[in-house]
Amino acid sequence: METKKIAELAKILKQNQLTKLDLTEGEVRLVLEAAGGKVVLQEESKETEVFVEETTITMEERKTVKEAIAAYEQKSPLVGTVYLAPQAGAAPYVKVGDKVKKGSPVCIVESMKMFNTIEAETDGEIVEISVDNGQIVEFGQVLVRIREEA
Repeated sequence: METKKIAELAKILKQNQLTKLDLTEGEVRLVLEAAGGKVVLQEESKETEVFVEETTITMEERKTVKEAIAAYEQKSPLVGTVYLAPQAGAAPYVKVGDKVKKGSPVCIVESMKMFNTIEAETDGEIVEISVDNGQIVEFGQVLVRIREEA
């Protein structure tokens, strides 16, 4: 498996606070697992087994991960292209650290040439934006994580 692809998968694991990612491609099985604050790669084939330390997580990132895990996951209600700002060059609807109220816009998802405003489903603080501007999103994919106000 290509190193670039493995690095991208490690990034996905870290960004989505996953603890394990298990992927089989042909005769190669790849297991990425977060262990002790590090992402560890285990690649198996019929001939070899490889372990590589990919990255470490700082204390600040660890705090962010804990907050994100405890946060409400605002998911996409449809398949389409996500836009984080109302138009090109404009300020984004939200950024990490912003306070949002239920019903305030967090992004737009374009589907079949219809622009659908996605509104916050709860009051709270944005702790993570899980998508990139212009990214294609699937139904149920996490768009943002909101730490709910007590």
